[in-house]
Amino acid sequence: MRDTLKIMKVDVVPYGIPIKGFVDAYTSFSTSNAVLVRITASDGTVGYGEACAWEPEFYGETLESIMAAIGRYIAPKIIGLNPLDIGHVLSVVDALLARVTCVKEGIDLALHDLAGRVLDVPVYALLHGSFRDKIPIASEIGIDTPEGMARKALDILRMGIRTLKIKGSADSEEDVKRVRAVREAVGADVALRLDPNAHWTAIGAIRAMRELEDCRLEYLEQPVPGLDLNGMERVRKSIGIPLMADESIWTPEDVVELARRGAADIINIKISKTCGLMMAKKVEAVADALGLQCVVGTEIEPGFSLAAKLHLAASLRKLTVACEFTEMSLLTDGILRPKVQLEDGCLRVPQGAGLGFALDEGALEKYRIALYM
Repeated sequence: MRDTLKIMKVDVVPYGIPIKGFVDAYTSFSTSNAVLVRITASDGTVGYGEACAWEPEFYGETLESIMAAIGRYIAPKIIGLNPLDIGHVLSVVDALLARVTCVKEGIDLALHDLAGRVLDVPVYALLHGSFRDKIPIASEIGIDTPEGMARKALDILRMGIRTLKIKGSADSEEDVKRVRAVREAVGADVALRLDPNAHWTAIGAIRAMRELEDCRLEYLEQPVPGLDLNGMERVRKSIGIPLMADESIWTPEDVVELARRGAADIINIKISKTCGLMMAKKVEAVADALGLQCVVGTEIEPGFSLAAKLHLAASLRKLTVACEFTEMSLLTDGILRPKVQLEDGCLRVPQGAGLGFALDEGALEKYRIALYM
């Protein structure tokens, strides 16, 4: 039966979950938009995936472009293929379209979910197994006044989350004030990270880190543009805390180059950038071989991509810091059943088949976005 299994249908549904207002260095938004991807196999099994679509300013992909890419180009080519041959199906997708990482994320996650359901195993089993059954999480604090960010930090702490990431801007001097305000508000025992989202210069980053030495940051994330590897190298050699790469990391080859230059200590794996779980595991494997740590990052995932992150985090061989699930402090609702619950600053890894969640059809219909294409 498994040898004759075929992809019979690929559906896409655009939707958006309201969130508490959030601002980063790229944009501001009040909805986490995504495209639900539903793949149906010949035995009736359905797998669910999700393509991130909330920040075209960064990814260059929109609800409309994702819908068209999957519906018009990908679906006709993968129907009839065996969904258990995940690598083969994704190679077909890669040959069709370049650089559409969110589109490929949606297909990848749906295939993993479907395969897990067919085989009656959790997705983490398809990723070489689990090293932990619960994931400590971190949450971001969006750009605001120093006082406003301090208030938001205390709100997040009241949820039980003990690691906070402060979003920075193009104004490094103001960001220094923001970090100091948050540190003063939360005390010395809360882990703080800082992420200017590639909007600083190398010189500005070095100066700011010297000013913030007494704030005991856990790490600095991607202070300079992703392609500025010289800047990343210069910053890492000039500061006294670990440097994380985000915008500089999309592929395993990027990890090799960063390691060769000594331009990062930690790799932020985002499944919307790695085209899903298969490439994410390759990024982890290369980073591990080169002595770099990994953490699972956030794109405020609203549904099945949130679930996929839990399986990925569970499968990481080394995990010494909290993974990022800002969605837990921002989302006002969701499309997953059962609801994802925060327990003492952690999320439990689903143990059911596939991604471990069912689709709340009513919620999907409630938050469905009407597109005119």
